[in-house]
Amino acid sequence: MQERFIHKPILDRVLYDNRFEHLKGLCEDKELPAYDAVSCFCRSLIESMPKDSENNSMQRYLKIIGKLEEQAMQTAQTLQAIQSGHKSASAKRILFLYNRLDRKLSQIENLTKKAEQAAICYADSLREAISEALNSAAEQAEQTYSIMRAWGSASGHMQNTPVNKELLNYVKNSEELRRIARMLGKYREVIADKRKNGYTYGRGEKYDIAFGNDITGCLPSEIALLGTPETEILFMRRYEQKRLMQYRKREAVVKGRGDTIVLIDESGSTRRVAGWAKALALALLDITARDKRKFALVHFASADNIKTDLFEPGQYTSEDVMKAAEQFFGGGTNFESPLKQAMHLMESGYENADITIITDGECRLPEDFTEDFRKKISAYKATVTGILLDKDGPCGKTLEPFCDKIYHSKDLTEDEIAVQILNSKAS
Repeated sequence: MQERFIHKPILDRVLYDNRFEHLKGLCEDKELPAYDAVSCFCRSLIESMPKDSENNSMQRYLKIIGKLEEQAMQTAQTLQAIQSGHKSASAKRILFLYNRLDRKLSQIENLTKKAEQAAICYADSLREAISEALNSAAEQAEQTYSIMRAWGSASGHMQNTPVNKELLNYVKNSEELRRIARMLGKYREVIADKRKNGYTYGRGEKYDIAFGNDITGCLPSEIALLGTPETEILFMRRYEQKRLMQYRKREAVVKGRGDTIVLIDESGSTRRVAGWAKALALALLDITARDKRKFALVHFASADNIKTDLFEPGQYTSEDVMKAAEQFFGGGTNFESPLKQAMHLMESGYENADITIITDGECRLPEDFTEDFRKKISAYKATVTGILLDKDGPCGKTLEPFCDKIYHSKDLTEDEIAVQILNSKAS
């Protein structure tokens, strides 16, 4: 009975807390975040409760209410027996029993109000414990949500299944994967927002909205103006002024916008931003996979430290992605080995490649090698984007001869660089 009185005031403090909507957004229709948040909330609340948390007043009221309810039940049963003819009683006796039952019910009602008030006071005494429990629940829900969004199935289901729980426990035990998950979730939202702003037509080719007088590309709403004499003149005026809204098909791919190759510097000095670099690379993998293009992640450090993870459309798992994300070499920096690998990938079928190199280092390359690489880039219609992590000092000048565009962390934050790159690739 005690729980029946305590639950409501505690629940009210949770529901009307300004953190509840945030928690609801993380947990609604998502079993694993909801399960972890509730478990964490209950565990934290119990641990944070003051040792002298017993509410003696409420317990005293509840004890009396219990006795009164027993007496009221006995009186009601006696009256029922009299009415059914199983017992006989005088009118005076029956009136006495009705008055007795009414008094018991009235006492129960009054004491119930006092018990409810005592429960509210008790919940108020737990305000700090409830707040700490909500903070813990929110942190747990955020972590579980970000992990499942980053490493879960492409369907986005966060069901409390053995497979998902095993995945969740694995990532929770990896600091690197947890760090990547937080950033990867943000970047996936950038990609999703960019795609929402796109337009599709026909077989799904992407279009922008432009103005002109190409009738074959007009929006249906503009063609509809020809349906009545009153609006036909408006159509003609817009046609004359080249102000008709129309779809503009994106330019045909002539350079880049094909398969993706990401070269990540894993020398010792990049450890601080390794999680960010992997999150950006995996966001690019999402874009590439959606378009059923090939993706290669080339890890490099010193000349002998190079590893390539290939992701063919539909031929890799979350475990493959996580293993690639956890990879880190350490050591020095050599550009020639990863650039040779990029050339090899292009020669092996990576068409119109989008190549991105992320580094904080400097490595002088032979002039003949640089010239050869530039020729291969041109021949295979590839593009090269450089990301120089030069916030702590100048670096990467050896990339300048063959990069189409270079982003500098001394000018932009890592997040700003990621957003610009993802917006350009997801369009």
